[in-house]
Amino acid sequence: MKKIIFLFLFSFCLVSAQDNQKFDLGKNELKFDVFSIVAFGKVHLSYERFLSDDFSVGVSGNFNQSKSREEDFELGKNRTLEDYQIIPFVRYSLSKSQIRYYFIEVFVSSNQGKYRELERLVDENNNGYYEAVQKDYSDFAIGGAIGHKFYIKEKLGIDIFVGMGKNLFSSGESPDYISRVGINVGYRF
Repeated sequence: MKKIIFLFLFSFCLVSAQDNQKFDLGKNELKFDVFSIVAFGKVHLSYERFLSDDFSVGVSGNFNQSKSREEDFELGKNRTLEDYQIIPFVRYSLSKSQIRYYFIEVFVSSNQGKYRELERLVDENNNGYYEAVQKDYSDFAIGGAIGHKFYIKEKLGIDIFVGMGKNLFSSGESPDYISRVGINVGYRF
């Protein structure tokens, strides 16, 4: 019985020591969001710079490449269609481990796209009619996210996050809220 308890305590200490061990993982990471390309047809690329064990800063970019979403927008199924987003962010690690940790994030988003609204127009015979008119919008949002990040072989990083932001200058054209959801696969160097 003493041997089993000893082995259990030894393995627990070994796992704890590995989790708290300092690794030289590198300060930079390039990431690609597989969730955005599959679910939304958007290309989402990110760069993250680690300032310390707890803080990192970065920038993400979303670009809409989906033909089906463009066709849905043309058919009137969507009121807005986001073309791109540029998202600078700051992350804080909630765990002491460098290999596996939870984080919180604050971000700012510059987003632009198209929106459709119903306008009343008048023809040359002074008859009124309504038509869906497509216009462009641009807005800035501020928001937050939470997530979990882990590394495989200390170089291949996977982070899963979910968050939301509010557009600040929305006057009916841009969406009131924007989502920040993703599963990033990255390489740290």
